[in-house]
Amino acid sequence: MIFFGPKSRFNEFREEFINETGITDVDGNMDLYAQYVTARFADMNNRILADLNRDIQELQKVLKKV
Repeated sequence: MIFFGPKSRFNEFREEFINETGITDVDGNMDLYAQYVTARFADMNNRILADLNRDIQELQKVLKKV
């Protein structure tokens, strides 16, 4: 279970951005890269919240039994 989100990986996504989009000039396409990173962060946040929601539901089941 994760309590804290991941550290900022803004610059670490460059290689993945190049591999997934085929765009090699990241600095020249900073607006597109920023959208890509924002989408990746949104996806990570969604996964963290989904995991948290599932954990809370499991905890509610346990607490109802007590």
